Amino acid sequence: MDNLIIEKLQKSDLREAISIYDSNHNLKTNYEKLFQEYDKIYNNPDYHNIVVKLDGKIVGMATIVINRDIVEELHPFLTIWNLGVHKDYRRMKIGTAMLDYICKYAKELGCDFISLIAEKDNVIGQKFYESLGYEKEVGYVKLINKQNW
Repeated sequence: MDNLIIEKLQKSDLREAISIYDSNHNLKTNYEKLFQEYDKIYNNPDYHNIVVKLDGKIVGMATIVINRDIVEELHPFLTIWNLGVHKDYRRMKIGTAMLDYICKYAKELGCDFISLIAEKDNVIGQKFYESLGYEKEVGYVKLINKQNW
């Protein structure tokens, strides 16, 4: 899509971008706390929050974390969190464009791999990731301050 733009999340984009995540997961983000923490997150060189805009409307978002390895050749790797596409814009290759963008960024950083977590009941998401070359591995999550994932 020629009118698709992927860029760094700006403070003015927060409500629109985070509403995608909240809607997709039936959650409610604490915006007051988010606005308080935003500068710390934005200025951390290892955190990158991106948005996808289609004709100026935010239709996707993701959080990318650069992890610094301390074994083998000490190559970095990326972890993707909060990946989401607005429900009205799915099946339009927006998720593919986002993951292609992230993969290109990872290659520029010299990363060895990209990791992400798909909820165990998100079969559609798992098939999507596998179609893009992501391999299913066993991973575990222990919830500390949450009741549900």
